[in-house]
Formats: sequence, structure tokens, C-alpha cells
Amino acid sequence: MILSSAFGAEPVRLTLDQATQIAVERNLELKAKREDLGLAEARLIKANLLFQHNPELEGDVSNRRLSKPDDGSRNVVQGGVFLSQEFEIGGQPIFRRQAAGRNLEKVKFEVANFERTLRFRVTELFLRLVNNQAKVKQAEQIVDLRSRLYEASGTRLKLGDIPEVQHTLSEFELNRARSDSIGLQREYEESLAKLRTDLGLEPEVQVEVIAELKKAPTSLSPADLVKTALERRPDLAALEREKAVTEAEVRLTRSERIPNIKAGPFYERDDKDNIIGGRISIPLPIFDRKQAELREALARKSAANINYLGLRQNIERSVRAAYARLKLSEQELSYYPETSMKRFDETLELYLKAYEERQVELSEFLLFQNQMIEARAKFIDAMTNYNLSLAELKLQAGIE
Repeated sequence: MILSSAFGAEPVRLTLDQATQIAVERNLELKAKREDLGLAEARLIKANLLFQHNPELEGDVSNRRLSKPDDGSRNVVQGGVFLSQEFEIGGQPIFRRQAAGRNLEKVKFEVANFERTLRFRVTELFLRLVNNQAKVKQAEQIVDLRSRLYEASGTRLKLGDIPEVQHTLSEFELNRARSDSIGLQREYEESLAKLRTDLGLEPEVQVEVIAELKKAPTSLSPADLVKTALERRPDLAALEREKAVTEAEVRLTRSERIPNIKAGPFYERDDKDNIIGGRISIPLPIFDRKQAELREALARKSAANINYLGLRQNIERSVRAAYARLKLSEQELSYYPETSMKRFDETLELYLKAYEERQVELSEFLLFQNQMIEARAKFIDAMTNYNLSLAELKLQAGIE
């Protein structure tokens, strides 16, 4: 659809669902965020290795000069090889795998949370575009209406029914309507450019949004919404996994205080003697006993717990605040009955006809028209605010 539009003349007609789907598939920020999964998977691969350290092969060769009274002096080549492997004996592999596994889960939830916020960002832009589109359409209607008003005032001027100043005023109102229409179109294009960026579309792709602002009240209570948010929010789940990661890292650091051992066989050649045996090496944790690493791990664990509790509290506040804003938007919207707004064009047409038939004066018509335009604009804004509030409530409650 996108490619055919890019090479053709027809714009891409997008619904809200289509726009969010394209953003999920093409947004560059989300693509970069998904690469974090590769880093987490690499950590898990490393943790699942049988040994964290490769075996070491050591060897030495020397020239030994022997001096014996009976045989005289001679050179003897001697040397040996030693193969060693470092072993973790404190249970480190278990804790390392736990930390890596929880970290992968955490990153998955972080990617899901980024996708969730991207969907809301696209939804917000889309709804504002719909708002701008409705206002542009209204502005075009006003321009048309005032063009006809200007023509009607010219006719009445020729008939000597009105002074020339009223004709001049109608021309000024027409030019002002045209200027307002250009300003609204500029705002629409700016918002459209932002949407095109979030969707990952090329600049030459023409986009047309298709949507109708509707009222869809929710039946859930704030308590139910808070409960849903605590169960579904991926950012909270990510912090919960972060807690598990830090707990595993603390256990890993404690286990690393137990020194690893190196062991393996060796072979040596000494003159005519072959020596085979084994060797073991154990570090002595006298000075460095992982004090700094343990303190750092404990600090990260404490910070993760605090962040988790803080987010839980913030989620409850955010959900209740979003619910309150939605109810205020519903109340505001109730002041503008949709049935009355649908008679907007019809009423203006009747007033224009009345002006043409000399039943109302220009000042009376312009006053009524401006009141109707303001009421219609407030209705569009109220409907947009309602839909934005509903989208925000779904975001905060973790409802897709």
C-alpha cells in the first residue's frame, strides 16, 4: 500500500489501527530498542556455557648442562607441558544463569513497554490530526460561506441597500477566513510530518488520515483499572524482573567470594626421566574479598526495590488522575450535544439566506456566525480531548 502510493498519485489512507501497526513494523526507534534483545540473549548464551574460562595450555623448554666426573659435560634438553582448567565451586553458574534469564525477560518487557508508548504517541498524533482535519474542513466551509456573503453584500451594495463600508467589512471577513484556513492547514502539515516520522515513512509518501471522533465511555471503576494496570503494565513487570536480576547478582557476587580453583595434568621430561602428575592452584582471598562488588550489587538491589515500589505508587496515582480527566472530558462534552452540532451548516445557510433576503443585517449575521464557529470549534476540541483522555487512560491502565 505504501509503495504503490509512493509511486502513484493517490495518498495513503490510514485508519488509527493501520497507523499504529505500521509504526510497530517500521519505527526506527523501536527497531533499535529491539536490538537490546540481542544483547540480553548474548548474556544468556555466555551464562549457559559449561565453563566460563577456557582451558590453559602452558609449556616450557630449557637447556640443562650436566657435569659429571665420569662422563664429562653434556647438554640436556628438558621441558614440560601443563593443561589447566578453572572450576567454579561456589555455585556461580546457577546464579549467573538465573540473572541472565531474568535479564532477558526484563528486556522483553522493556521492548513491549516501548511499543506500548509508541502506540500511544501515534494515537495522540493521529487524534490531533483528526482534530486539525476537522477544523480545516470547517475553515474551508467558512471561506465558502463568506465568499457567498461577500457576493451577497456586493449585490445589496449595487441595489443601494447597504453602505460601502459593509461590503468592505465582508471582504475583510473573507480574507480573515482564508488566513485562518491557511494557518490551520500549516498546523495540519506539521502534525502530519511528525506522524510520518513515527511511522517510518519516506517524506514523499502522501498520507491521509481516516477517522471519526466518537464517544465510547468506559464502565470500569478506578479500582478495577488500577488492578488491571498492576497486572498488565510491562514497565512494572520489567522492574519486577530487574529485582530478580539484582537478587541473583547479589547471590552470584557472594558465591564469587569463594575462590575458583585451577587444576589439570602436567608432563615433564627431565634428562631420561618422564614425569606425569597433576597440579592444583587456589587463590588466597586475603585482600580482595569482593567487598566493593558486593556493596555495588546490594546497592543495585536496593535501588531496584525502591524503583519498583515507586512505580507501583505512581501507577495508581496516574490511573486515578487519568480517570478523573476522562470524567471531566465527558462532562465538558455533554455541554455540546452532537445533534445540535450537526445542524451547524443548516443554521448558517438559513442565516445567509436571511441576509440575502434583507431580513438580517451584516453585523447580526457575522455575530451569529462567529458564535457558531466558536461553538463548533469547542465541540471539536471537546471531542478530541475526550478521545485523548480515553487513550491516556488505556495507556496508564495497560489496556491495549
